[in-house]
Amino acid sequence: MDRDVRSVVRAFIATRLAPSAGRAEIADDEDLIDTGVVNSLGIFQLVAFLEERFQIAIGDEEITPENFGTIDGIERLVASRIAARAA
Repeated sequence: MDRDVRSVVRAFIATRLAPSAGRAEIADDEDLIDTGVVNSLGIFQLVAFLEERFQIAIGDEEITPENFGTIDGIERLVASRIAARAA
C-alpha cells in the first residue's frame, strides 16, 4: 500500500489526463473539471485506476465534483475508502 496517495494520484493525472488538456503542472487544490484536466471519460479512467491501484470500491454516488474536482478531494475519497475497507 502506498503511503502517499496524493503522489500516486498526481502522477496518474499528470501522465494520463493533463497532457490532453495541455497542462504540465497541477496544484492540489486546482479545479480539475473547470480547467478541463478531467472530463467525463477522465473520471471513469481515474475511478478504474483508483479501484485497481488501491483495491477499493468507489460507488456511483461518490463520483461527484466534490470528490473528483481536485487532487485534495480525490485523496480524501481514497483515504476514506481505504479506512472503510480496513474497518
